[in-house]
Amino acid sequence: MAARLFEERGFAATTVEDIADAADYSASTFFRMFTRKEDAVFFDMPDRLDALRADLGALPDAPLWPALRAALLEHARTWEEEDPAFAAARVRLFHREPALSARYLEYCQEYETWVAELVARHRGTDPRTDVVAQLTAGCVIAALRSAFRVQATGSGTPADESVVVHLEGAFGALESGPLRAIASE
Repeated sequence: MAARLFEERGFAATTVEDIADAADYSASTFFRMFTRKEDAVFFDMPDRLDALRADLGALPDAPLWPALRAALLEHARTWEEEDPAFAAARVRLFHREPALSARYLEYCQEYETWVAELVARHRGTDPRTDVVAQLTAGCVIAALRSAFRVQATGSGTPADESVVVHLEGAFGALESGPLRAIASE
């Protein structure tokens, strides 16, 4: 509901009262459900991150990357499958609306912190001082952000609109070495 209104009117021009009226509840009910207006677009993000944490919380001593890669791709699949129109709308919105972009980046930071902690735990190090864990997390989340950014500017074909397709490409680029693309210029 909120995403549709934000796309039609713009984020700043859409009030909490507009959203509440469209959903047939009061503004006070809105604020019991959401801390701020931006969270109407990102309502599921805390649960999604909690689900990832649970999925990867007790990994065996096997290599971390295949499990993390699979979990993030599944995360992206469920992002699209649950409501493809809403998923596409919110990706467009958080790349176009500054307040939503800022909230999106806050969530990206939460994901990056979590990935750094996961990598450091797997390596037996402190995530605050392990530059490899920090770099790995930064690259993984940069791949996710890049996939969303490309999706937001897609040409309209189903493959171009799928964040999963773009994320697979981004992960492939990371696996082959992201600097290879510019190393031999």
